[in-house]
Amino acid sequence: MNGSQQFFPIIADHTRDMLMIVDRNRHIVYITPNVYEFSGYSPEEIHNRDTFFMLHPEDREYLEKRHKNLLESKQSNTSEYRIVKKNGEIRYCECKTTPLPDTENYLQVVSIRDITERKLMEMDLAYHKNRHEVLQKSLKNFSHDLSYVMKHPDLEARLTREVGTILPNSNPIVLKTYPENMVLSTGKIEIVGEKVFIKIGDHKQVPLILSIRAEAIREKMESIWLETLAFYAMMVLENLNMIENLIEQLETATKNHETPQWVLRMIFNLQEQQRLTLSSDLHDTVLQDQIDLYRRLEALLNRHDFEKTAKTRLTEIEQGMLDIIHEIRATCNNLRPPLLRELGLERSLENLFEHIQISSTYRIIFSSQDLSRIGLSDEQTIGIYRIVQDLLHHAEEYSRADQVSFDFYHENEFLKMMYRDDGTELDADSSEYIKLTTIKQRAKSLGGKMDLHTVCEGGLIATLEIPITLERSLA
Repeated sequence: MNGSQQFFPIIADHTRDMLMIVDRNRHIVYITPNVYEFSGYSPEEIHNRDTFFMLHPEDREYLEKRHKNLLESKQSNTSEYRIVKKNGEIRYCECKTTPLPDTENYLQVVSIRDITERKLMEMDLAYHKNRHEVLQKSLKNFSHDLSYVMKHPDLEARLTREVGTILPNSNPIVLKTYPENMVLSTGKIEIVGEKVFIKIGDHKQVPLILSIRAEAIREKMESIWLETLAFYAMMVLENLNMIENLIEQLETATKNHETPQWVLRMIFNLQEQQRLTLSSDLHDTVLQDQIDLYRRLEALLNRHDFEKTAKTRLTEIEQGMLDIIHEIRATCNNLRPPLLRELGLERSLENLFEHIQISSTYRIIFSSQDLSRIGLSDEQTIGIYRIVQDLLHHAEEYSRADQVSFDFYHENEFLKMMYRDDGTELDADSSEYIKLTTIKQRAKSLGGKMDLHTVCEGGLIATLEIPITLERSLA
């Protein structure tokens, strides 16, 4: 081997990698000077030592097994691991080891490349991708749950629970008094020392101020998420205040009477306005941030030549971000169904069922008479569409149905719908059954009615009846 050592400097001058030749016990036979520069260790500190002493403790056991397999199989292998430099800095390396089984003391040629920048970039992209997914899902769930919030304490509890879940150690609380010597503008984040304050609004002249620990916010996108979440809560608070005032007036005037239709109409119209705003906010903030990250990654892949493995992983991240963009767009479309007015109810429902059927676990059967002669207002169209969405949500999340059916027809100037699923039996006293009463209220707000019936052998039957105007033929 000594005669061959004269070629080592030539090899070192023509490669950018760090090279080592080690024996069976991983003791160094030859090493290029750049290894010393990279690791920070001197030749005396490395001499006659197992080179694995530089490995990160968490990677040592894995690499020892790899090395044993290499000696037994006599086949080259490539691995990634972390090295702890002398100064304590952790670097990521890619290593290709080629065994020379016919040499004395079973030598191996080890080629090492520093891939820290690439790994950090991959981890950063993966973190932001995953974090965006979490924040986007949070906004989706939060906005959905707000539809069922009818009391101020429920809003406060739902808000603090969401913030505490998404921002660990944030210790969210809702203050009912202003912090000392502070004047807060509604919806604007204020950072004071170790605290973050954001005013949600007022309830009966009492301020509602969300307070969290400032250190819980680590990314700009988390600040945007918090502002968006607070904005949703602000809208609901305003709606709750308005509803509370109206209900107080109604209770004073008509005790023990059912909620009038016009009040229900107002409630659901406010919810639709909220959904419209949520859709716009998602489209203008989170979606645009995702598109920006996707384009930056796309440009990065086009400008630089990456190693095959790295490029494959980055391409997977790129595809994942594209999937998220499509999911956000789908959420926006769900909050604000596109072309509902232009396509009409029947065609819009067909599109909805086609989209749901792609990812759902149950079969959807849809039948309808010719609905083109039915004159539906925009309010009726969106109301019926939302009722169908709520029934689909019930079938997916609670009923666990294998098949659901929707049958639409008109009779005696009424639009009628019959829904049925074959899911699990629904307890009339369950929270989910109570949630379904919201559908009955929406039907009532449209001047119609809905009846719900549980089936002993399992499943739910819902019948809807809404007054309509039929377009009369002139003939």
